[in-house]
Amino acid sequence: MKNSFYLIFLSMFVSFQTHAQIINAENLSPFLDRLKENNSVTQILFIGDSHIQAGWFTDYLRIELQQKFGNAGRGLVFPYSIANSNGLDDIKTVSNTTWENFRLVYDQDVFPQMGISGFVMGNKEPSLIEFSLKPEEAFDKVVIFHDREMADDSFEVWDTYKSLKDYIKKDKQVKTIQVQEDVTFPELASNSYTTTTRLYQLNRSTPYKAGNSYKTELTKIIYNTDFEQGVNKILKSKFDHGITTVELPTKRNQFLLHTEGFGNNVFYGFQFLNNTDKGVVLNTVGVNGATYADFTKYSLTLEQMNALNANLVVIALGTNESLSDITEETFKADARQLIAGFKEKDEKQPILLISPTDNIKSAQKIALINQWIAEIAQEENVAYLDFYNAMGGQGYFRKALARKEANRDGVHFLKPGYEKQAQKLYQELIKLLGN
Repeated sequence: MKNSFYLIFLSMFVSFQTHAQIINAENLSPFLDRLKENNSVTQILFIGDSHIQAGWFTDYLRIELQQKFGNAGRGLVFPYSIANSNGLDDIKTVSNTTWENFRLVYDQDVFPQMGISGFVMGNKEPSLIEFSLKPEEAFDKVVIFHDREMADDSFEVWDTYKSLKDYIKKDKQVKTIQVQEDVTFPELASNSYTTTTRLYQLNRSTPYKAGNSYKTELTKIIYNTDFEQGVNKILKSKFDHGITTVELPTKRNQFLLHTEGFGNNVFYGFQFLNNTDKGVVLNTVGVNGATYADFTKYSLTLEQMNALNANLVVIALGTNESLSDITEETFKADARQLIAGFKEKDEKQPILLISPTDNIKSAQKIALINQWIAEIAQEENVAYLDFYNAMGGQGYFRKALARKEANRDGVHFLKPGYEKQAQKLYQELIKLLGN
């Protein structure tokens, strides 16, 4: 019986490569109806791994949707560069001090929770955080996702013609230290305010073992306080219990936050919005190395994601599982748990699963992952886009490599490749709208 089901199910995709379609699309009806009416703001939450963190895929999708339905804001972002990670090309972030930081793929005991972005950053001193967006992405509302223990701590929003980046520099010194017994490799990187990649470079022939001596690059921020001369403090308030909304007096494309306390400054993400009656907000959550299971590790992650009240949740994961020895049983259990986390709040929550495309490192496993996701979509009654076959199936990556649309690492694509994939998804959504 099970084999018969597979044959029937797979026959649905015989011509999928040239005629892609979203299966179980009726489950997206509330989202599609909202877009068609377009008399209110539509929130989309797009979850993925490193293919999404760089922003090339979702940037294309966001621009296309907002050109058609209106721009209700830049959406959810995380200050990746402050957290020593790669991020979005069009948003610049800087701070006048260092922050410990982790993403949810790492085991660590520094932060008890991780929130909406799958990242966390924290310190214990008054700090400045600056976001600079493009002029066309000006905003007048900012939603800050942070630790509940910050409730009632004071903060200010400053205005200035200057840029904080011009008043700081990084002092980096390589030192050999003895690692404490209870410090993990990612924790050592965070404590030093550097990256795990840099630690690997410094210790190529030395396997990591807590308690041994290890080279690390200690990073300090040198801040020129002349920056504060002439700044205008436009708003003073206090943090709420985990999610704080800041209404700005006018639209701007720079957000300069000053935390005033010496307690725990712990941030999970920032959402930039427009006070408007309609339009689209595409909230992006991309985490390098992430799997389905990673997004269910911390209760606060799903809690804050659900607080967005997203009209559509898109889940584009599976690539990192394809590079592992994960079993079908475990993979499906992980995916079901994440889906259940969204359906717990709303059983009718529109959810779209997107399978990963071909890669060179795990060509056979990625095809299996695609099949497993298709089966999960049927079993959980959620929408599904067979992106694997829609983009060309096995061999697609090598062709993309020849077209200079893919990275030589055999897994990731370049900007033109991701934009082509985003175009395919946009076309499929537009088909469902009937225009």
